[in-house]
Parts: sequence; C-alpha cells; structure tokens
Amino acid sequence: MPDNTDEARPVPRVVIEADDPLTRDGTVAFLAADQRIRLLADDELADADILVMLTAVVTGKTLSAMSCATQSTGGRIRVVLVADHISEQQLALAVNHGLASFLVRPYTSFSQIVVAAVEAYQGRSVVPPVLMNILLDRMRTMQKSESATGLLPVELAQREIDVLRLLAEGLDTVEIASKLSYSERLIKSVIQTVVKRLELRNRTHAVAYAIRMGIL
Repeated sequence: MPDNTDEARPVPRVVIEADDPLTRDGTVAFLAADQRIRLLADDELADADILVMLTAVVTGKTLSAMSCATQSTGGRIRVVLVADHISEQQLALAVNHGLASFLVRPYTSFSQIVVAAVEAYQGRSVVPPVLMNILLDRMRTMQKSESATGLLPVELAQREIDVLRLLAEGLDTVEIASKLSYSERLIKSVIQTVVKRLELRNRTHAVAYAIRMGIL
C-alpha cells in the first residue's frame, strides 16, 4: 500500500487533554499558534492523529483514557504523554494503550511537545533512554517468564528483523535506510507492515514485542 499519508495530511491533527483547566488552556494557546500542527477540539478526537495528554501523576484513569482513545480510533491515534513520572509497570501498559512518546513534564517546553507530536505523527518515538531501557528490560523478563508456555513468536522476514534491531539501537528511518541500502519509503513500509501484522500500536511496541518474544 503506498505511503502517501504525508501528502494527504501534511501536518498532524492534535487533541489536547489535561487534568486541570489551567494546564490545558495554556498548552492549547501555545500549540494553536504553531503551524506544524493543526489543533482540534475535544469532541473531534475521532479525527485526530495525535492525542497529547498532560498530567502530574499517571493513574489508572490516565491509562484507561489512553485505551479508550486508541480503541475509539481503531488503534490509529498515537499518544504523547507528558507527566512528572511513570512507573515501570505503567510504562509497559501505556505502550499497549497507544503510547508513542513520553515527556517528563518539569523539563518539557511547549515547543518540545509540538516536536514530539510531529515525530509521533511521522512514526518516531520520543522516550528518555532510561525509560526505554526499563521497558526493554521488562519485556526481556516477561519473555523469560513466559518461555515455558510454549508461546512462539510470529515468524518475521530477515529484513523485518534487521529493521527492528536497528530501531532498538535508536536509529531513525533515514539512518536505517542508509545502513541497509534501502529507500526510506521501504523502511517505513516494513515498519508499518510489522506493526499491522502483529496488531501492535507503534514502532516502540514492535521493538518491545520482538525482544519479549526472543526475536531480537
């Protein structure tokens, strides 16, 4: 299937949710003036590409809201979560609920939120390295604990494995294309195919799944 998303929608359509009106209004006021995104109203969530969620504390309600958003859009929407902290368990659950990027709120500017939204729309993730390591370690542990169940990983082509391995190393699609001597369009297509076939949320989830299943 041709990758013409960028031509059809050159900027991501974004909905902002926050756990207090002051934070929401301030974020909306800044993002509304940025031409790199198109801001939508709360009731337009079904048409959004990106959901930006701002909260001081990640709770079960936060994760439930993420899950409802991804389910209501058929898993299409990507979530940028901005919070003070997220636990190891919450991080793993958040990835399953559509998390594309996580930003630490005390160290995050409005401009960085815009960048994260654009990156998520283009299929890239913004996750602090320490949190990525925690997520990957957790998935490795889960893989070991479930090895006795007889659960086998989905068979992937070598090219798909190579792409996932380079994603796990932190390379973006341009760098992967250069390293593997493929076009960037092909790399994006490979990632989209894997994510869709394995019924995952995004490329971060795909890497975590591959490690969990012992593919990487």
